[in-house]
Amino acid sequence: MNALKKLVILFWSVFLLAGCSAISEPLDKQNLSNKFTETPDLLMLESNSTPATIGFLYYPGGLVDPHAYLQWQDKLVTQYPELKIITVKMPSNLAVFGIDKGKRILSGFPEITRWITGGHSLGGTMAAQLINDYPADYKALILIASYPASDILKNWNGAILSVHASKDGLSTVAKIEKYKIDLPTAYVMANDQDFQLPLQSKTHYFEIMGGNHGQFGNYGLQSGDSIATISAATQQTQLIRVIQHFISNL
Repeated sequence: MNALKKLVILFWSVFLLAGCSAISEPLDKQNLSNKFTETPDLLMLESNSTPATIGFLYYPGGLVDPHAYLQWQDKLVTQYPELKIITVKMPSNLAVFGIDKGKRILSGFPEITRWITGGHSLGGTMAAQLINDYPADYKALILIASYPASDILKNWNGAILSVHASKDGLSTVAKIEKYKIDLPTAYVMANDQDFQLPLQSKTHYFEIMGGNHGQFGNYGLQSGDSIATISAATQQTQLIRVIQHFISNL
C-alpha cells in the first residue's frame, strides 16, 4: 500500500471515528452454542459437528471490543453451520492499524474453499480496502453500517451486501445513499430474501427499520448514535437472516 493511500485511509478513519465512544465493555462469552476459540489474534466460532467450508473474516468497528459481536455471530453459525466466523483482533481496536491481518490469517485455514470478508462501521471500510489489495482472495463483502473510503471496489466483480439501519446516527441513511456511487450496481432489497441473481458485480442494500448503529453489536449506546425503536435482539435477528440468505445465494 503506497503512502498516499495510507494517508487517505487514515483521514477517512478519523472521520468515521468522530462520533465513536470509548472502547466498549466485552460481551460475556458464556452461553455460546457453537465451538468458540480465542487466540491473541482472533476470535473464532464454528459448528461443533459440521465441517466449515465457508469463512467469514470479520473486522470490528472502531474502538469496539471484538467480543461485542459474538452473540449474533453464534446464532448465524447455528443457522448456517458450514460457516466459520473469524473476528480479527485489531491493534488498539482500530482496523486501520491492521488491515492486512486478515490476509495473514487465511493461510491457516486450508479447509475453507470460499472466503467472505466484511465488518461493522470502520471495520467494513477496512475490509473493503483488504479486498482492493487482494481481490482474488474473496468472493463477497458484507458491509454493516459501513461504506468504502473511495470507489476502489466500483469495478470489483464480487458480491456485496450492505446492511444499514434507519435510526443509525453515525452511518446514516443519507451517507449510505451518498456513497452508493462508489460501489457496483445498487439493488435495494424489499425484504431479506429479495436478491437479484447472480449476486456478482452487484451491491444489495437492506435497511433495518428502527435499528441503530450500536445494536449491530452488544456494547451499549454509542456517542452520536440515535435511539433505536426496536430491540438489539430484533435488529440482530434481521441481520442474521439477510446474511444467511446472501451466503446461500453465493
